[in-house]
Amino acid sequence: MLATATAPQRRVREGLWVAAGWCAPMIALGLGVWSLRRSDAADIGSLGLVTALRPELYVALALLTVSFVSGVFRTRPVAGRLLAAHVVVLVVLLHGAAAVVEPLPRMIPSWLHVGFADYIARTGHTLPQLDARFNWPGFFALAAMATRAAGMPDAMPLLAWTAVVLNLLYGATVFRLARELSSGARTAWLAVWLFVPANWVGQDYFGPQAMNYLFYLVLMLVLVAWFRRRPVTRHRSPGRVTGRLLHALRLPPSPLRLAPDPHPADPVSLTGLIAVVLVVFTASTVSHQLTPIAIVISASALVLAGCCTMRTLPILLAVVVTAYISYGTVPYWSGHLHDMFGSVGDVGGTVSSAAVQRVRGDLAHQVVVLSRIGLAAAVWGLAAAGTWLRMRRRQGDLALLSLAVAPFLLLALQSYGGEIFLRVYTLALPFMVILVAALPAAAWPARRRVLTAALTGVLSAVLVGAFFVARYGNEAFEQVRPGDAQAVAWLYANAPAGASFVSLTSNVPWRAQGIEQYHYLPLGDDLGPTAVPEIEHDMRSNPQGAYLLITKGQFVFAESFLGKPAGWGESVEREVVGSGRFRPVYATPEARIYVLAATAGASR
Repeated sequence: MLATATAPQRRVREGLWVAAGWCAPMIALGLGVWSLRRSDAADIGSLGLVTALRPELYVALALLTVSFVSGVFRTRPVAGRLLAAHVVVLVVLLHGAAAVVEPLPRMIPSWLHVGFADYIARTGHTLPQLDARFNWPGFFALAAMATRAAGMPDAMPLLAWTAVVLNLLYGATVFRLARELSSGARTAWLAVWLFVPANWVGQDYFGPQAMNYLFYLVLMLVLVAWFRRRPVTRHRSPGRVTGRLLHALRLPPSPLRLAPDPHPADPVSLTGLIAVVLVVFTASTVSHQLTPIAIVISASALVLAGCCTMRTLPILLAVVVTAYISYGTVPYWSGHLHDMFGSVGDVGGTVSSAAVQRVRGDLAHQVVVLSRIGLAAAVWGLAAAGTWLRMRRRQGDLALLSLAVAPFLLLALQSYGGEIFLRVYTLALPFMVILVAALPAAAWPARRRVLTAALTGVLSAVLVGAFFVARYGNEAFEQVRPGDAQAVAWLYANAPAGASFVSLTSNVPWRAQGIEQYHYLPLGDDLGPTAVPEIEHDMRSNPQGAYLLITKGQFVFAESFLGKPAGWGESVEREVVGSGRFRPVYATPEARIYVLAATAGASR
């Protein structure tokens, strides 16, 4: 009777736990979205979006974290769909925060990409001489085709929630990678959960790099799932030097686990997968400058480590890249060979431009940059500890280590406009978080399960808290202000074709339409101590007319990012007005537009 009485009780307790588990993400989503909708974009300060967020959002994230960690470390297995629901809510609350709070889609480069796609949709051609990115037009052509097929005037409606959609796709792929490269589902769920806040770089806005990151993840998944080297049964004793190193690191003589069998597939299926690899890689090659190189490097690392059966794949991929660069991007490289190859081998210079030189601007921006560097170093340090722990348990994986380290080779090839540090971090991140997840997952099963879960929750809370500063710390100028956008709309409605648009900095939401119909002249760092002569010269050089656009967004960008002194923008505008050479034709508290006084009639 006692056994019969306890079984229903256990089922009731299990049912209550599952119900509570499903309630947690729903409550967190509702509370989090409610909090974000009550946040005011006007409160965004020098540290970005974090200054505008309400405390209820952090309560929602804490509830979500506790529920997820409890489910992962529960003795009885938790349904994967319940854990997936937690991850989905986390993605929405983190990567969708700006979309809810801000009235317009963020990231001015994404507005420019709308203009690129719009031009291709209108004309069916590209303008490789206008912008280097037009030499890799694959993404823009796809966006043009998709928007026209959907009956949309342009891609602007896609901008706000692009990051959320892409991070959901990234997360699904990272989970599958973790299942292939780790020993259990618990590690995989922890890896994807940590990936969401650790992916703070912000390269997931509407642009080629976002789509190509998904291409990169998918191709690596195909290689490790279906083209992995079969298990090696013989074991070799480590050499003297290797043995001493293993002993110094307190590692066993055989710290690597045997490679698992690849997924079974008949020759026809394997041929189809090879075709998928080539098609996706070709799409990446015509869409982005850096990602194809990263794919070649990572595939080569797998082959050299003996973890991939397609030994000639890197050569084939390299031929595809070389052929396209040689023939498809001539308008770019014919005048930019130094930009492409000038930093090859200069690792010190690349690291300096990618990290040291980016610590500039005002104090708040420097804090954001330093927090990003510290967060990246912390993830890499935890990944190193996870690597050691996995190898100590004889679970080291050459394929995983190769993919985690391979992106760092990009530092020897290109500075990528000072962004290579960010790209290396992003490319290595999926494999780094798998190694980080090994720290708590390796302790399972353990007598201190509650302590392990608590430490995991603390790590998650730290990453989530740091995410808002690292991801949205520059939101003071990365947001698109309605006043700036309205001023640009006035320009398009009133300026004649062929006119020049002059601005103090490049932080202007223009070129989302008619990119070939106007001349865009952001001045920025080129402005000398006396701005009026330079502005007047650039405006008089175009007989079709010129308009000077001055906005609050430019002022914030100049002070925060460029390091201009406080009040720099206002002083420049006072100089413009005081010179008597310019006439205002548009004015709001957020933006003003001027024309040369001698040609003011051209504005009508």
